[in-house]
Amino acid sequence: MNEQVQKSFKDFNDKIRITDLDYEEESNKILREKRDILLKDIKSYFDKKNEDLDPKDHLKYKWFNQGSYAMYTGVKPLEDSDFDIDVAIVLNINKDDYENPTIVKKWIFEALDTKVNRTVKWKKPCITVQYTKAGEERYHVDFAIYAGVNDDDKYYLARGKETSNTSEKRWDESSPKELKNKINNKFDDAEERKQFKRVIKYLKRWKEEKFKGENSGTGKPTGIALTALAYSHFNPRIKDVFTNEIEIDDLDALLYTVTQILNSSIWSEIEVYLPVSPYNNLFSEMTLKQMEKFKEKLTTLKTKLEEAQGNIDPHEATKLINKVLGSDFIVIEKEAISERSSRPAITSSGESA
Repeated sequence: MNEQVQKSFKDFNDKIRITDLDYEEESNKILREKRDILLKDIKSYFDKKNEDLDPKDHLKYKWFNQGSYAMYTGVKPLEDSDFDIDVAIVLNINKDDYENPTIVKKWIFEALDTKVNRTVKWKKPCITVQYTKAGEERYHVDFAIYAGVNDDDKYYLARGKETSNTSEKRWDESSPKELKNKINNKFDDAEERKQFKRVIKYLKRWKEEKFKGENSGTGKPTGIALTALAYSHFNPRIKDVFTNEIEIDDLDALLYTVTQILNSSIWSEIEVYLPVSPYNNLFSEMTLKQMEKFKEKLTTLKTKLEEAQGNIDPHEATKLINKVLGSDFIVIEKEAISERSSRPAITSSGESA
């Protein structure tokens, strides 16, 4: 691939990526501070709750980042979206001691619903704290609550709202740490691992561009569904197949991944399973019509990437990619195209080929 087009992919990744939440970077500061304030409120709540309990019965917990921040696959939201932080709260309880998991979720709700400058919401898989500025949603923190001391040594996620039907109030087996490790250690080679993460981020930004204003309930694929698709279908493109020299080609890697996704779903249905327990189909809630819409958009992405790959002009190639990945993918100006791309090739005899 043209070196300038690859540089455009690299610049695009640098522009859209989100770094580790705990990495000392200014852009993360306010997000980290908000998360830590919320964690402090949770600690205060349990400290107070434990005052009336025998020490052997004290409620304890541990927390860790999960989701895209933990897997280094997060992308900055578009202007009409907000930052999403995912935090796991793992309680030292056995799920069998709490048949109704919303009892446990209510502890976290009560711990967080204490300030006037935040909105705390019940969601089926988590408790969410939404922050707004000037009436606009700016960022939110999702707290997933797990029972972490079970007879089978597995984690179970507390699902349901207080108002949910009984069948929706349940404990679901979950493996957040194993998922993080699977994604982060998919490849041993550092360059392959980095490209894998970049392709996931390209797909996520494409999703945000092409499903603007829509939520997952309308057929917008989730971030974890796209991550699982890449996990299943990505193949590294970092070496020249003839010389075995390093030649990183993100365009070909992204095109291959999209092509394989489409090839794996010849019929209407798309299936991809979480690569860890409970191994659920991440497209199970999409209707056939929504899947068709998703595949149509993927097909358009594939077509544009193929056209870009077949275009020797970096300006025209990046114009095509910009149309599907969005304005943050910079189009190379004609004036900036390297002179050497227009020079005639020289043979070993010194003649033009």
